[in-house]
Amino acid sequence: MLLTVLLSPALCFSQTQRSWGIWHLRNISGEVDLKGQYRQLKSTFNDVYEDQRSTYLLSGFKLNTSSYLWDKDILLIDLGGAYSPELRDEQYISLPDRSEVRNLAKVDFKTTVFNNKPVTLQGFYNYDQSYYNRELLTNVKSTNQLWGGILSLNNKILPLTLTYRNQEWDQVETQTGRTFYMDQDNIEARANKSFGSRDRTELLYAHHNYLYRYADLYETANQIDRISLNNSIFFDVARKYNLNSRFTWYDQDGSNIFRRVELMEGLTMQLPHHLRLMANFNIYNLKDPVQIWDQKSTGASLQHKLFQSLTSKLYLEYNRIKLEATDLYQESDFRAGVDLKYTKKIPTGYLNLAYRYYRHEHSTEGSPGTLQVINEEQALTDGEVTLLNKPYVEDFSVVVKDVSGALIYQLNFDYILIDRGSYMEIQRVPGGLIPNGGAVYIDYFYEQPGSFSYGANNNHFSVSVLLFERLIELYYNYTVQDYPKVEQGDLLTLNYFHQHIYGVRLDVGFARAGIEGDLYDSNIIPYKMRRYYLDVNWNYRSSLLLTLNGNIRDYRMIADETDQWYANLSGKVVYRIGPRMKVSLESGYLNQRGDNIDLDLLTARAEFQSNFNKLQVRVGLEMYRRLYQNSEFNFNGAYLQLTRRF
Repeated sequence: MLLTVLLSPALCFSQTQRSWGIWHLRNISGEVDLKGQYRQLKSTFNDVYEDQRSTYLLSGFKLNTSSYLWDKDILLIDLGGAYSPELRDEQYISLPDRSEVRNLAKVDFKTTVFNNKPVTLQGFYNYDQSYYNRELLTNVKSTNQLWGGILSLNNKILPLTLTYRNQEWDQVETQTGRTFYMDQDNIEARANKSFGSRDRTELLYAHHNYLYRYADLYETANQIDRISLNNSIFFDVARKYNLNSRFTWYDQDGSNIFRRVELMEGLTMQLPHHLRLMANFNIYNLKDPVQIWDQKSTGASLQHKLFQSLTSKLYLEYNRIKLEATDLYQESDFRAGVDLKYTKKIPTGYLNLAYRYYRHEHSTEGSPGTLQVINEEQALTDGEVTLLNKPYVEDFSVVVKDVSGALIYQLNFDYILIDRGSYMEIQRVPGGLIPNGGAVYIDYFYEQPGSFSYGANNNHFSVSVLLFERLIELYYNYTVQDYPKVEQGDLLTLNYFHQHIYGVRLDVGFARAGIEGDLYDSNIIPYKMRRYYLDVNWNYRSSLLLTLNGNIRDYRMIADETDQWYANLSGKVVYRIGPRMKVSLESGYLNQRGDNIDLDLLTARAEFQSNFNKLQVRVGLEMYRRLYQNSEFNFNGAYLQLTRRF
């Protein structure tokens, strides 16, 4: 019967509006699909070998409607849904679904009352149950439910928006059995006001109540109240002179208790004679049950641009931290420097020169002992070395969280720690909850050596030559940092380093490629690194599309004589046989080797696609090979899918 529905030419709906009394149907659309699959999986996981083969059918439908009652500005109704029955209970069911999420059930509902009126009310409900694959490594079954409403007061005097959202999210990793549960409700009120064309003010109040439970190991329940005031003042019509202010107050109760106040002031002035002055002042104060963190910082810079060739900047920064815990701890940092950039047109290209110097004066006052770092922000990117800011870290005290501070990541599943002498390196685990390049907040304890001070010099020089209309670029960067003044620093580990970066880039328009070398001679974590990269996007007469991306980083860690390797290659070729037929081939390869990470992943898919009126036919072959930690997966599959849109 479903096949008859798929092939029936009568399955269509008119796009013209239909009315039944007060109910007016604006449009309706959707699709019905039928998919047959054959799959073979040979796997080894924790010394357990399996060989699974299956042939089965999947079916489903999607429906989206838009309608209104009486008038479209009185009551709008958008309703959509999808359903795909889960015919088999197989943990590897979503392994090859690289580019799509397979929905088991989905409902989307939104209604708008008094649209485009002084008072507008919106209500929404979303339910989504689906399988997806996290970075081709971790299969996840996710159930997500979201509902709430938005009340908007639309006027020129004081526009106001009141929002309520309740979200419940339940995830299960099908292979490991790890679970992640979140229950969160938010209330947010936002008002905007401008007294003229030269100012803009926004006032925000938010209340968050959430519960996080991860892998039955960590449970966090917090209630947060936040008030934020943002203001911009423009002193002239051209907005060359402006003052930006932001005040934020946090009050959190529950598993993690604290109060925090932040104040940021920024002044920008576009002065005559191509001068630009920028100044800022910031206050950060945090109080929790064990400490009071008080931080004040200020800075200023003066920039001058001479024609289009020379840009010069003078800048200074001052930062002071006062920490009251079991003992009083204070530190201050002062930086002052100059930054020069010069561009010169030469035959067939350009010459770019840059030089930067700054002096850094640091002073710490306090007794030797153990101190805590809270919310140190780091970005974890594959193929890059990331060290915690402080030396002598107690590794058992490290807690890694998301930027909300509520979700606590799990060691060896989401991240790993590597001892680098006095410092600690942190890396994310592919397939974990931390995305590539994602920001995290880190808490930890470290040993404070007592009072000390130092003065550091940092010099950076770079030169690049672009030739033949930017076809070729040759570049070299040199950075050196030393400490000519150190007082009471017998127990310090300071980063003395020389860094040489050199490379060549080739850009032919549709393709870019390059080779780069990095020699980092440091007393903390010296290394040698070679990088190769490629990016191709070629479209031949709209009938042949070729995409290639590659990035390889090869590290040699000099101190412990170990190697770290990161390679990520992907490609796709699409050939259009005609206006309604195409064939495609896509493949990807990811390889990582290093401390505590050993990953080898190869994926490929070939597909033929054809459209007959509103019927789409897809035939494909799939392949998946993965060696990761204590598991090995070899997957092969074939599928035939019919999709009828209406």
